[in-house]
Amino acid sequence: MLPQRFHIVGYARKQLDLEGWRSNILLNLGCRVLDQKDCATKMEEFIERLSYMSGQYDSAADFAKLDAYLEDLEDGQPTGRLFYLAIPPNVFGAAMGSIKASAIAKNAWTRVVVEKPFGRDTESYMELRDQCAEHFQEEQLYRIDHYVGKEVVQNMVVLRFANFIFEQLWCKENIRDMHIIFEENFGTEGRAGYFDQFGIIRDIMQNHLLQVLAYLTMERPKSLHAADINRVKTKLLSEIMPLKARDFVVGQYEGYREEEGVPEGSVTPTFAACVMYINNQQWEGVPFFLTAGKNLHNRKAEVRVRFKKGHSMDFFPGEEVGNEIIIRIQPDEAVSLRVVNKVPGLAKDLAYTSLDLLYKDAFEKESKDIADAYERLILDAIHGEKSLFVHDEQLRISWELFTPALKELESKDSPVKPVLYTPGTKGPPEADDLRRIHRAMVEP
Repeated sequence: MLPQRFHIVGYARKQLDLEGWRSNILLNLGCRVLDQKDCATKMEEFIERLSYMSGQYDSAADFAKLDAYLEDLEDGQPTGRLFYLAIPPNVFGAAMGSIKASAIAKNAWTRVVVEKPFGRDTESYMELRDQCAEHFQEEQLYRIDHYVGKEVVQNMVVLRFANFIFEQLWCKENIRDMHIIFEENFGTEGRAGYFDQFGIIRDIMQNHLLQVLAYLTMERPKSLHAADINRVKTKLLSEIMPLKARDFVVGQYEGYREEEGVPEGSVTPTFAACVMYINNQQWEGVPFFLTAGKNLHNRKAEVRVRFKKGHSMDFFPGEEVGNEIIIRIQPDEAVSLRVVNKVPGLAKDLAYTSLDLLYKDAFEKESKDIADAYERLILDAIHGEKSLFVHDEQLRISWELFTPALKELESKDSPVKPVLYTPGTKGPPEADDLRRIHRAMVEP
């Protein structure tokens, strides 16, 4: 799906020869399952498109050399340039200034992809935003959140708005609570020094899980065009009620402080549970729980939509909730519907059972070759499609939502302190207490 004529040029401060660069790429390069027969040929053709230059991020002269090299590759043809900044945020401004001064496309489009972290609070994000805006317009900037590119996350819009049965039920009258859950069964994997600067709330909750929440609760967009999706997502995010420290339970797994790079006495959370409410007519009074943690008992990311019991209580007493939709993002992509059925036999016993749509079964051929989220997003950036990228206004609102609570949580006199939990468990039991307070489900 890439253009017939493309080149990939690596640019970094490290000195590497071409063979060294290509060898590094080969360590992580593979073919789609359906292309295995021609894999060797395809990899060889791809590797020939790779080249490398070394230079400083803040050097207009070095970027001018890059520009001259790109012009040789382009051979006078109108050619767009996509710059992917996999660099620390503190050099975003310098790199963008150098690109703008010396390396933008002369006869086609120029686009810049930037990765999180997009700051660590409202103030730092606004500084980054101003640095970016100094050199590039908003339509040229592509802020990537790979979670938005995941197949199941994209399917949430289709599930909600292409199925009449769900669209009519998707409101406070029918839904008791929603849960967006991200769990990893491993720790920081050698990234403790980096992770400690941000913590689980900034690393996962403020971006990935909040974007999922927006797709689950936004109103129907006029179309699937980027501008229409951005409008309804931004509107929804602006309607989330302000967060305070009391809306969180935070935890830290035992042994985290002994990991290399973690400062003595660190209170950085490796687990967080948060309750949110949306102040609009569709969702007023419905609790939304976001949960993220490391070194837990499971590795999974999923959404659980819990419906009220309604009149089913007359037939099936004893349960607090009714039907449930479980959307498994990873691993083993799936959508399940929990329903009541009669147990076979002469008795009139009832039981909850599950209607399962497993991607690997329903889409046997396609599921073997589901595109990686980054693969999809980079292709979208090449084609100028922004519907799966995060708009500036959404980031501003999300930081304004989380920053007051983060400052409160990180203050010396915070009323909420990290609770130690044992690796391989569900995390702090206080998270279940928070759910009970808001009459929501307790994690199994």
